[in-house]
Amino acid sequence: MPMLSVGALMIATALSALPTPPDEAAGWKAVARADRYDARTIFQYIDGHGEVYLAYGMTACHARRYAGPKGEGDVVVDVFEMASAADAFGVFTHSREGEAMDVGQGAAFGYGTLAFWKGRYFVSVYAERESERSRAAVLALGRAVAASIGETGEPPALVGRLPRAGLDGTSLVSLRHPRILEAHVPVGPDNPLGVGPQAPAVAARYRTGGGTADLVVVEYEDAAAAEAAGAGFAQAFLDGGRPAHRDDGWCAEAALTPKVRAFVLRAPSREAALGLLAEAMKGALP
Repeated sequence: MPMLSVGALMIATALSALPTPPDEAAGWKAVARADRYDARTIFQYIDGHGEVYLAYGMTACHARRYAGPKGEGDVVVDVFEMASAADAFGVFTHSREGEAMDVGQGAAFGYGTLAFWKGRYFVSVYAERESERSRAAVLALGRAVAASIGETGEPPALVGRLPRAGLDGTSLVSLRHPRILEAHVPVGPDNPLGVGPQAPAVAARYRTGGGTADLVVVEYEDAAAAEAAGAGFAQAFLDGGRPAHRDDGWCAEAALTPKVRAFVLRAPSREAALGLLAEAMKGALP
């Protein structure tokens, strides 16, 4: 029997450990065994969208299709194993839409799709044709997968740096890739905030006097990296280090700790920008 390389063994172990969607639920039956993908083959399944999952450290995906009663269409279950629980939470925040649901550790249902996270796993269950019956099947399959995941996890501690006052909770996103940040807060293509694998971030929109503003909080590897990012942001957005008005609003930044910095963009006024920074500097949420 041929020996597996260390890399192949790690992939095989990850794949075999994935939670398995059930054979049937609410009248929908699996049409075949689940398909399995890793970080190298995910584009065979999700052409053009695999980058998002890779940006959150995806290691494996387990996909299974279910056929429903005549005329109801199929339901598809995708179970993604991410690098960590923080990454599973992050990819959930990037893609959630619709009403909050009590599935896993956080879920949203909209446009026929249930998305949730639990432990290291992000799960998407979607109906190709929306109906009351397919909705019931989506929820039943999602709850079955959630029940099969025996672990839980915590959101990244950086989320606690976001002030509560004025927060639009549905806008909160956790990330560690500049393209994900750009999708939510347009800071430009050159990554002026220095976000990356060693510099994770959280971003959210806030209701302020006269409109809304974006707050991005980044934790850097060390104080030198934080200083460099602050200098880069100041050069791109500020006026000699002071708050400045750009085409889409006011910008400002401040150090929360030697390694953590907060950046405000698109605020409706100078006062709103400085007020949001002051809230961020008060510390973690209770």
